[in-house]
Formats: sequence, C-alpha cells, structure tokens
Amino acid sequence: MEKYTVIIPTRDRIETLGATLRTCLRQTYNNFEIIVCDNYSSDGTRSLVESFSDSRIRYINPGRRLSMSSNFEFALGHVTEGFAMFIGADDGIMPNAIEYVNSIVNKYQVEAVSCRQATYIWPNFPDKNIAGRFIFGGWRDDIEVRNSSKWINKALNFTGNYCFDLPNLYCGFVHKRVIDKAYKNGVYFKSMTPDAYSAFATAIFIDKYAFSNKPFSIAGASAKSNGAASMNASSSTEEVTNFYSESDIPFHDNFIVCPSYEIIAAEAFYQLSQNFPKECAAYQINYKAMLTRALRRVNVKTENEVNDAVARMAVRFNVDIERKMSILNKFSNLRWDDLLHAMSALISQGRFSVILNSTDFAIQNIDDAALIAYALEQCRGSSSLQTNKKYIIQLISQRLRF
Repeated sequence: MEKYTVIIPTRDRIETLGATLRTCLRQTYNNFEIIVCDNYSSDGTRSLVESFSDSRIRYINPGRRLSMSSNFEFALGHVTEGFAMFIGADDGIMPNAIEYVNSIVNKYQVEAVSCRQATYIWPNFPDKNIAGRFIFGGWRDDIEVRNSSKWINKALNFTGNYCFDLPNLYCGFVHKRVIDKAYKNGVYFKSMTPDAYSAFATAIFIDKYAFSNKPFSIAGASAKSNGAASMNASSSTEEVTNFYSESDIPFHDNFIVCPSYEIIAAEAFYQLSQNFPKECAAYQINYKAMLTRALRRVNVKTENEVNDAVARMAVRFNVDIERKMSILNKFSNLRWDDLLHAMSALISQGRFSVILNSTDFAIQNIDDAALIAYALEQCRGSSSLQTNKKYIIQLISQRLRF
C-alpha cells in the first residue's frame, strides 16, 4: 500500500490550523501521515497539534525561524517514501481525498496528481468584498491524463492560471521518486515561491500526470496568507514585507519582484532552468505574454507597483507592450469580479459552484467548507440539491450589486 503524506508548514497560524488539521483527519486511507512543520511559532501551535492526540500527526520544528522556502525544505526532508503534498495552514483537503487520489494513481499509473481546486476565503480575510466566498464546483468531474510538456508550454505562454494546471506539489500529490530528481546540491527549493517552483520542477521530470476536474484540495485565503496578501495589497504591507525580508533566496536579477502571478511564475521557472538547463532547454518564457497578462490582471491596490515593474522589464527584455486598460480594469468599480463569479455559478452536471457569502450556510472555517462541499457532491442530482441550487442562485442574485 502506497504511503501518502500531507505536509503543513506553519508559523503563528493557530486561528486556522485546527480546522485545516480536521480536514486532513477525515480520511479512511490507512497508510497516511500528516507532518506539521512549525516554523518556530509563538502562539501555542505545538499545544494545539498535540491536543488532537492522533498518531497520524507528526509535529516537527526546526528550532529557529526560517524563511518560507527553507521551512518547506526542512519539512520535505522528513518525507522518506510514497506521495507527498504541501498545503498551507489555512488550506484543506476533502473527506476521503486520499482514497480518491490513490484510486487515480492505481487506475492511470501516474506519479503526480493535481486537481482543479476549490477555494475558500476565510471571514478574517482583509478584503471584505470577497471574505466568506466559497468556490467549490466545476464544470466537469472527469480525470485528464495530461502531457507535461504541453502544459509547461501553456504556463510559459501564460494562457492558463498561474501554475495551477501543472502537476503541483502544493495542494497536489507527487511521488518521492520524482521529488528526488529535482534536488540540486542537496536542496530542492531554489526559488522564494515554492509552489510555482515545485510545479515546474515536477513537470520537467515526468511525461504525464493526472488532473482531476473534481477538487480534492481546497485553497484557503486568510488574514495571514502570504500568497493572497501579496496579490491583493501593496508589497509595503507587514505580511508581504516580512515574506520578502526573510527570504534567503533572492528574486532573480532578471525580474522585478511585484504582485503578479505571471512574473512570479516566470521567475520560478527561470531559477529552475539555471539549475536544470538540460531538462529546461526545450522551453522558453514568452516575455511579451508575461508582461501583457500581468498588466491585464492588476487590481486597484497593486496597479501602480505592477505597472512600474512591467515598464522596466519591457525595456530589459526588449518587448513592446500595449498599455490599454482591460475591460475588467475599466469596470473594476462596478464589482465586475462579482459578476464573473456569479456567472460561473450557472448549473452544470446538476450542481452549482459559488457561494458568495458562505456564513449564510453556517460555514465558518475551511473544515465546514469541506464538509458542505462533500455533502453536496454526494447528493448531486437529487431533488434536495435542486432545491438548494435554487436557493443559492436566488441568494447570489440578491447579493450581487453594481
């Protein structure tokens, strides 16, 4: 029986960690372990973890404060076999996720499994316009066996969504055999953004991977989320400032650090290519597409910072960029983002996909979100779900305002 390990790096996240752990413990698979890597927290994290008294949980602590990538590195060093997955201390996994992933591994004989994630915005998220939002449905439930080379090229031409379509070690499972191939001089993570780096590092060493269009993991965004904070606020905020100041892997000089998924992904791949030039030789970063997409995806809070970085990199990479504001940016004051998410709530295969205010359904944390999503998935197509769908669509319509 293959072993599965879920790694939770954390630092002072006690307000969300408990719910994250509860999602992980709702598994029926036997050969399963949870590693909580506590980055020298001062908020009682160890006591919380020990309060679960569950033999599947292993607590580790480096004994000093580390950067995020170094803490990930320390944690990964404790995985000795089988499949591993990182999740954040505000993320979660679905009930019976491990059984589901193992069935995919056995059926398709793959060494990496990713999914189209659900997303839960915790009530304490700083942007109150999206706090409480829960996106858990999708248009399909099938499994795709994907060609790694094809999806690397998609990612480097920025036609997708960050690195979420690649074989992810963050919120997806990768076998230790593949992980071991990406070590260089005894170190795995060679970028300050471990999620993007590990996605590319996995993809270059496997020919294929499985991608589930049904979520088995839930990406959480809370008040202390590094990624969510950096994409929704200026880099001068405390959370983002600490992330960059503590990093012991500099952002590569060819790029200018800023809150842009496209630029962050490109930098991570570039770092990988410096360490594995032979494996990465067939791929090229489309710099024009990178900068154009970065401009189109800015928000009001990060616009000036991204615009400045793009202008400087356009000169550096000798590319011409059309600086026309996208339709989404022009209508940002009209809550266009809410409109798009409401549109994605249209019914497909007998289910809905978005709850704009999850607290109306007694969802207070990511464990509640996982249980609700799982229950609705189990009764998909039933008359009771049809009633729920009508109510939720009505609620979305009432709450959508321009």
